[in-house]
Amino acid sequence: MSAAAKTTQSRSNNDGKATVSSVSTSVKNISDISKILENPLYTFASDASPEFQTKIDLLVKGMARRLDHTLTLSALGGDEEVPFGAIRDGDVVHLMYPQHVKEGDLFAAIITVLASQIPTCVIHESSAGWSEPEWSAESRRHLGGLLSGIQRKPDSFAHTSAPADLARISLWITTCAAALSQPGGVTDAQGDVLPSSVGGQKSASKYMSRVMASLRAGITDEKCVKAIETLSILLKLWQKAHYSDALSIVRKCKLPWSSVLFRAAPTETIKGKKNRPDQTVIRSPPKPSRSPWLASAERAELGNLYKDDWSFLEDFRSRWNKLEALQQHRQFNTFIRDIKAKYEELNSISNSVHAKLGKRKYWIERICKQDGYKPKVKKGESESFLLAAHFFKKDLSKLDIRVKKIFSPLQYLDNTKYPVKSTWGQLLDGAEDSDFTIQASAFSLDEEGECFRLWQIWAEIFVPTITNSVKRVDDPPLIDTYNPFSVLPQEDT
Repeated sequence: MSAAAKTTQSRSNNDGKATVSSVSTSVKNISDISKILENPLYTFASDASPEFQTKIDLLVKGMARRLDHTLTLSALGGDEEVPFGAIRDGDVVHLMYPQHVKEGDLFAAIITVLASQIPTCVIHESSAGWSEPEWSAESRRHLGGLLSGIQRKPDSFAHTSAPADLARISLWITTCAAALSQPGGVTDAQGDVLPSSVGGQKSASKYMSRVMASLRAGITDEKCVKAIETLSILLKLWQKAHYSDALSIVRKCKLPWSSVLFRAAPTETIKGKKNRPDQTVIRSPPKPSRSPWLASAERAELGNLYKDDWSFLEDFRSRWNKLEALQQHRQFNTFIRDIKAKYEELNSISNSVHAKLGKRKYWIERICKQDGYKPKVKKGESESFLLAAHFFKKDLSKLDIRVKKIFSPLQYLDNTKYPVKSTWGQLLDGAEDSDFTIQASAFSLDEEGECFRLWQIWAEIFVPTITNSVKRVDDPPLIDTYNPFSVLPQEDT
């Protein structure tokens, strides 16, 4: 056995009591023969010489050790004739260390270094011999890269295109991915910072598979193929022991704003055409100003009214980019939660306003039909927009006040945010003494708040008049005999 192997075995024997004790109970029970033979019950014949008795005692002890070794390997399913074979029993790995290992053997050195870094590695002396395979130039670089990765933790995921550097960084990226996938998850470290591809492969895991495949291709002795599997086992256990180091690298890397945005915002995938890749785009809820049933002036004002709501992401993006890397990882889920909540609010606003504005459709279509107007829709145009454009070009001052009310801000704005019910009540109160024609000048920012321009636009388009006998204005009847240009009946006094 090489000096390196003996050093590693010595560490296991002297410092690894917990390691040896972690071997499964079944293996312990089988390997109790040495204890049985510690105090043999047989007796020597009276004529047995002291030399013979000493010889037998030493032989028995040697047999016990050998039987323990043989039965333990048999119970584990190991084969001491296979160089660098390994059996994993939970987190414990039993390594069959071969004979004739040289100090210059690169692969054997990596196996030995890994074993020395895994406290649950138990080294067994194997009778198999070892001859270092003739590795290709790329495989030697890969092995050197793995050794470099084991030797030193990187500060980032920066790397070159050299095979050694790609193997090194792939080792740590896969370690990070495994650390982030622990049961229960990791809340203060996000995997979005991990490179999505390495060395032309779709992932670091794919590149590691390429490394192992190239090493396996360089082995001609079938007995040595097991050594590649052993390397994979040891690497996985080494990675598990370095989860904390891996997460510390992740937390040093700043997360791009797009990671937050595409996780929190509603998205849609657009299929790529002519061999172009698919695109994922943000699909915000439609703005109220996109309703087809609006006058142009209303459309512009609704856009202004909801501008801050629909541009809320700017504030989130600004705050996110000012955070340090560690703060970003810690607040990642909080940002996503808050952005999702804001989108839910926008969706609620959009659905509500569009549904209420949709009540205009009946009256716009009905009046256009009375006019005999049939729009000629061109490509890219919407019939709804053309109908609304025709409707708002008419003199609408003669409409019944009940129909005019359908088009007022009272019908589509949220009263909890804008005092539309209070404004409407004041309009009815203004007609107590005489008929009251509502003028645009009756509305102001101080009284109606930010929505005052919508009230002004409504007054300018419809010139609504409320008679002094009216205490309330009900919705107009949806019947064919109803004339939208009729006068509101007088109430009994």
